[in-house]
Amino acid sequence: MLGSTNPGDHDNRPWHAQAGDLLGDNYNVPGLVLCALGVAALACTLTAAAYGDATWTQTGAIATAALWILGIGALIVEHRREEVIERKYGRPGHAPGNPRPVRYSAGGVVAPGDAAPETLG
Repeated sequence: MLGSTNPGDHDNRPWHAQAGDLLGDNYNVPGLVLCALGVAALACTLTAAAYGDATWTQTGAIATAALWILGIGALIVEHRREEVIERKYGRPGHAPGNPRPVRYSAGGVVAPGDAAPETLG
């Protein structure tokens, strides 16, 4: 059941990405770069269209679509890889590859058995 505090209920919860997962994992970089290049290609395509150059407009449209498809595909593949890692360790999200459960708070990251983190400021 979602929102339950019973630790045994975590096995039945669906896996979901947490805030910051997209930027916190270095394996997302190729997908992010491809999507950014797709935005640049879109700008070039619109510029070519404004000048009335049909050949470059068509080429740019194909390049834009290809870059976005590859970029989003890379992000989806990475999301699935992270999901497999998280399910392997029985966690509903965060800290891919870390076998221990991690609790996040405003004061810092606390793993069970660790000393309390130092507060900021």
